[in-house]
Amino acid sequence: MAPPIPDRWIPYKACGKVIEGTRIICFKVPLRKAVQIGKSEIKEIWDIKALLEKIPNLGAVIDLTNTARYYDPRELQAAGVLHQKILMPGRIIPPENKVQRFMDTVDEFLGKDCEFLVGVHCTHGLNRTGYMVCRYMRDRLNIPGQLAIKRFEKARGYQIERENYVADILGEKPPPPDLNFRKGTNIKSLEDGDKDNEDEDNRHEKDDRNTNDKTRRRKKDIDNRNWRSEENRGNWRSEAQTGSSSSRNWRSQEDSRGSRRAETSGSWRRKKTDSESSYNFKYDY
Repeated sequence: MAPPIPDRWIPYKACGKVIEGTRIICFKVPLRKAVQIGKSEIKEIWDIKALLEKIPNLGAVIDLTNTARYYDPRELQAAGVLHQKILMPGRIIPPENKVQRFMDTVDEFLGKDCEFLVGVHCTHGLNRTGYMVCRYMRDRLNIPGQLAIKRFEKARGYQIERENYVADILGEKPPPPDLNFRKGTNIKSLEDGDKDNEDEDNRHEKDDRNTNDKTRRRKKDIDNRNWRSEENRGNWRSEAQTGSSSSRNWRSQEDSRGSRRAETSGSWRRKKTDSESSYNFKYDY
């Protein structure tokens, strides 16, 4: 039985643009063609074939969805595109070892060929994707968190929705994740005109104001936490982060003709982990 169309998958643009200062491009998950045929609301098929046509210089794909049901990565590998699966449940901040694995994989893929792009996707190519890519830009490329978010959102065309992701990228204490399923959540699209025409000086001025506002909010939060502690009301409890402590190393094989085709060990056929078994969201966000 084919998997259903993920909630809110249809309204999002299929693919963004290359992120400024990187060779990374983000897109929503390509689905098997069979699940899209006959759906009147789907105007254009977005499957592996469409992805390869849209990004002819795609060299590698990192899949952050928490399932292997959406497409067969062998379709990418048959076209000479590398593929790495990193299971990442939605809405919660992933464990640091998983973030490091993502960043190491990006570096490894980018180091293989300077002409090709690395594609990253989750279900919508926005929240988990935005968090991981912005963390990479901040931690490996030394791009300030605020600027990393701006560049990602401009390239993808939408604002990152998860407040805990944004706070963590900015180095702030993230709020608890919103685990309530809300079908049809409003999609925050960017207006290309204002964003594209905003000059560098204005952007830095806004960044400074935002930084000052966030500093004041952090001070207020600290004062509030101290007051609650004095009144014996307990400390603020952060959402527990779960995730597998083990990770598999990515392994590539060059074929006899010297192509870029590679096989990633265990990327498409694997046993369910405890993390997946406890993942109870209706769809894979």
